[in-house]
Amino acid sequence: MSFARISALVLVAVAPLCANAQAPLQRIIANDNRTPAGVLRNGVLTLTIEVRDGRWYPEADNGATVPIHSFAEAGKPASTPGPLIRVPEGTEIQLTLRNTLGNLPVRIHGLHTRPKDEDEGVLISAKGTATVRFAAGVPGTYYYWGTTKENGLRDREGPESQLSGAIVIDPRSGSNPADRIFVIGLWEEPARVVDGVEKPFREVLVINGKSWPHTERFNFIVGDTVRWRWVNPSSSTHPMHLHGFYYDVTSRGAMGADTLFTTAETRLVNTELMHVGSTMNTKWVPQKPGNWVFHCHFAFHVSQDQSLEPPVKPAAGDEHAHAGMPHKMAGLVIGVHVALPPGQKYVEANVQRRNLRLLLQTAPKVFGKQPGYGFVLQDGANVPRIDSIAKPGPMLLLRRGEPVRMTVVNNMKEPSAVHWHGIELESFPDGVPDWSGIGMKIMRPIAPKDSFIAEFTPPRSGTFMYHSHLNEGKQMNSGMYGAIIVVDDPANFDPVKDKVVLVGGGGPEHEDGNTPGFVNGSASPPPLRMELGSTYRLRLINIHPDWRVEFTLGNDTTVAKWRPLAKDGADLPASQTAVRSAYLLTGPGETADFGYTPTTAGRLRLQVRTRVSGWNVPLDVVITEPKRTATTR
Repeated sequence: MSFARISALVLVAVAPLCANAQAPLQRIIANDNRTPAGVLRNGVLTLTIEVRDGRWYPEADNGATVPIHSFAEAGKPASTPGPLIRVPEGTEIQLTLRNTLGNLPVRIHGLHTRPKDEDEGVLISAKGTATVRFAAGVPGTYYYWGTTKENGLRDREGPESQLSGAIVIDPRSGSNPADRIFVIGLWEEPARVVDGVEKPFREVLVINGKSWPHTERFNFIVGDTVRWRWVNPSSSTHPMHLHGFYYDVTSRGAMGADTLFTTAETRLVNTELMHVGSTMNTKWVPQKPGNWVFHCHFAFHVSQDQSLEPPVKPAAGDEHAHAGMPHKMAGLVIGVHVALPPGQKYVEANVQRRNLRLLLQTAPKVFGKQPGYGFVLQDGANVPRIDSIAKPGPMLLLRRGEPVRMTVVNNMKEPSAVHWHGIELESFPDGVPDWSGIGMKIMRPIAPKDSFIAEFTPPRSGTFMYHSHLNEGKQMNSGMYGAIIVVDDPANFDPVKDKVVLVGGGGPEHEDGNTPGFVNGSASPPPLRMELGSTYRLRLINIHPDWRVEFTLGNDTTVAKWRPLAKDGADLPASQTAVRSAYLLTGPGETADFGYTPTTAGRLRLQVRTRVSGWNVPLDVVITEPKRTATTR
């Protein structure tokens, strides 16, 4: 079962948030983490933090609202996330903690010197007060968080789920480049019974207290250096994907410690998996103008279904009733506008291009009574049947630096869009409906019986993917994804030595909430065949919209060894290519390339399975002696 949806199946009775249900609740504001809290004087930060009840507006400021607990700086409005604690290295932090909740104690974690492995937290009784003093410690990105139920981060939900705030410790000396801080939040409410009436499961995901399209928008100029700090005290993992560009991961950490990477350790990625309780620092430079997004790549974390007021779904058996109403994004999304430097004008390239024609189609009863969705690459004038699909979509083999014109034809009965995931391209063909583009030229959803032309020139060789970027949970789970392999010379591409392992959706969500998985388009894929002593390139792709996926190569007793070669299509520096155990954990949207040379004939198995209980699709690897050729005597 998809791990974020388990609680949707439970019916519980919910108690009121406050002891006095009639007491008015204060408005909780969204905290953009730009203003440090407290008073910093003579190397000492003095700050009073209160725990309050309030009413939160995670979507529009005048939209739907829920009551939650929140942190607040004394004398100021409560906020989510909580007040930002940001100080230079060497600062002494003096905190007064007040719990204004009428009948609930609260335990606050993270208020200690860094680094520290374990944290027992500070327990504050209902209507109680506590004081805490500690030295800031080592520079880095950290956080504090609270619970009223003695829960861990993974177990927080409902009113206590937004009791989190960022802590940033800056270096003592030198200038600190401008940056921004983002705290991820996840609020969920199980299905419940209120006054005898069943209420549905609800969930909303936020960045700095707001859900897209109400998250903050950012404006940059081509060539700017963008520095972002990310904090994930939510109850879920998040693969964070940047459209159109790569970003450097310059540090990774957690609540108690942060590791600043050296130049040799820095990772160049377009998707990075953030675990529960993790932090990361990123740096990137926008190279092309237009509109872009940075978002979590779990489909249900950016779906409008994960809203306080989700759209009305069509009745069973009427799946095309809302065909003209695109399924838009919500949740963990940030919008970015990139402009050209003053005086420059945007000019579209007028070059000769390789023409490809990609069809979006459905086939009936592929998954029981449910249709399959997919892609078909048209070969010349031969028009495929309108109800044919490929599982997965056809591999697109492109030449680095060769301009491509991809005509995308929608033969389905509902709108769609295609994102060329990881490809550095112009904004308009990037694939986010009603957002991608520049100026007045904005991409629209590809309507049924309509088409869209995506023109781009892949600038680097590597392993990428393409997939639906509209109603992803439905369309991607049912087959709308495929691999993109970019090479210097397609004539030299050897599919015998290049092994693509593509993990994606294996059908629509089951009644129990589970979304199955396919490997190379099947629940029982054919084996990979290799020869002893030859070196192979394994191209591992995870584009399943709902699951973290593990890859492990070995047998029942031993894990094999492989050499990392690339991440998200970008070649790794030599310092990161040492041979290591053949294990990889991925989030949706990540790719990784490895070099592998079999040293023993026989059979191995590439285990491909979900990180938590879900599904396992093993892929056999058959290794044989090399074929001998006749020699002249």
